[in-house]
Amino acid sequence: MKFTAATNQYDTVRRSQSREELTNGQMEKNLLTAIDFVASLPMSQQNNIKKHDDQETFAAMKDQLIQRKKLHYRCRHVTDSMCLIAVFGLVLMIIDTEMRLNEIETIIIVIIRPLIGVSTAILVGLVFYYHSLNMRLYAINNHIADWRVTITISTIAIILFEALVCAIHPFPYKNKGLSIFTLFNKSAWIQMFLTLPMFARLYLVARSVTLHSPLVNAASSRTIGYLNRVPITISFILRALLQTYPAGSWTCVMVITLLIATWALRACEAAMWLPKISVSPQPNDSTSTFSSAVWLTIVTFTTVGYGDVTPRTYCGQGVSTITAFFGVFASAVLIAVFTNKIALNRSEQSVLDFVNQINRARAYREKTVRIIQYSFRAWFLKRNGHRYRATFNSLYRLHSALEDSREIKQEQRNAVNGTESLLTMLNDVHDEQRNNDKSLTKLKNHIVHLEEKINGLENKLDVIFNQQQPIININANPTINTNIPNSIYIPANPMGSNAFQYGVATPPMQQANQPNNYNSYPQQMFMPNNEHMENLRSMFNPFRPATRRPVENKSLWANS
Repeated sequence: MKFTAATNQYDTVRRSQSREELTNGQMEKNLLTAIDFVASLPMSQQNNIKKHDDQETFAAMKDQLIQRKKLHYRCRHVTDSMCLIAVFGLVLMIIDTEMRLNEIETIIIVIIRPLIGVSTAILVGLVFYYHSLNMRLYAINNHIADWRVTITISTIAIILFEALVCAIHPFPYKNKGLSIFTLFNKSAWIQMFLTLPMFARLYLVARSVTLHSPLVNAASSRTIGYLNRVPITISFILRALLQTYPAGSWTCVMVITLLIATWALRACEAAMWLPKISVSPQPNDSTSTFSSAVWLTIVTFTTVGYGDVTPRTYCGQGVSTITAFFGVFASAVLIAVFTNKIALNRSEQSVLDFVNQINRARAYREKTVRIIQYSFRAWFLKRNGHRYRATFNSLYRLHSALEDSREIKQEQRNAVNGTESLLTMLNDVHDEQRNNDKSLTKLKNHIVHLEEKINGLENKLDVIFNQQQPIININANPTINTNIPNSIYIPANPMGSNAFQYGVATPPMQQANQPNNYNSYPQQMFMPNNEHMENLRSMFNPFRPATRRPVENKSLWANS
């Protein structure tokens, strides 16, 4: 390829000097020349070209990793900016609502809502920018050439929903305090409806905590997650944080939730938004103050519900309902966290179980000794004719000791189902596994012994079969014995073409794994009788009836 580039550059310079352009034929000629040049390269140069391609591949991977790192840092900075802007908008919203509830007329109230609108617009823009960076980062992680391929309907729906959540804010214009006199104002309930949902922007805090987590920033944790196909998402980070720091993280979540619910309940009750009871000139003092709202929120959060303070508006009832549902969930998680904190670790639990086991064994021995003692005492008193009262006391103590021993024995049996019997169960499983291994070893040895016996039996059968199998040599005219099998050879007959002579020899014993020594054994010839002839004919062709053939020449010959 370097030669091709150099050739094209040379031709380009030459043609540019002569102010002539390269034609298609000249470009094809240069390409063919480069191909011939590469084909004629030796193996060393081809290996160098391969190494160069590998270096280019590694360079491309390095560029992707650098780009991925830059996109990750940019996503983190954008998320931090979004979190700060969202918190800034929430603070301005709380200040604006408090000033309007207290009917404070200053120039600041005119500036606050436009600032909320500007911060909301910037926040919505950053939402779209963050998701564009996130899609590019996803494309790099999954080796996708164009990040626009990752855009799906679900992704678009998530982006629009997030933009809608961040876009909710009060209208940026001046309005008087939300008192009883402005209750019938058409925009009063809309303002409260657009104020409280702004707390949903706090999900950006969870995203910022996720991107600052060591599980996301460390390359080792990300690599392990990719290899195990475990995505490092917000859900995974928050659950890991809750498991690592259960008390601190859950305490922060509960405190923030209580503060938000308290302020929302106070705002709803003080503003008298959609009152459920008849309109009165004074607001509900029992829930309009911050202390009363805190008490009602805590009582609702813990699902106690004394009933001394109740919300008077639909808005307050809605906030109390959400607080009650979250309180049920939080109570369950809090109990689980508390149980996990007071639980003993494995070493402590083992020590405690061992001590309890020793104490139960000692108590059982003591009760056994008392049973023997009281039994002998009762027998002695009854035999010697003592009073019934002394005998009864001994029998009573005997039965009490028996009951106590039965209870202790039952506790020892029940320990099998508890945590204190974990080591015992492990030891039992280990012993059983060791016994199974021994049985398996014995079974394997028995199988090997059986195989050896079977092999010896096969060798003996081979020896017996070789001792009883004769070698048959038939000397006949090959023209009339074409149907004889190949295993029986027919040498030339020195006595004549019409003479049949059969030589039957008894070979020596054929040993196992020894070469065939039948051919070197001298054949002892004899004249077969009629019975031998019939047997031989039936052996050669069992479907043909045996017929006697005359023997013309009865002379013997020793060797074939």
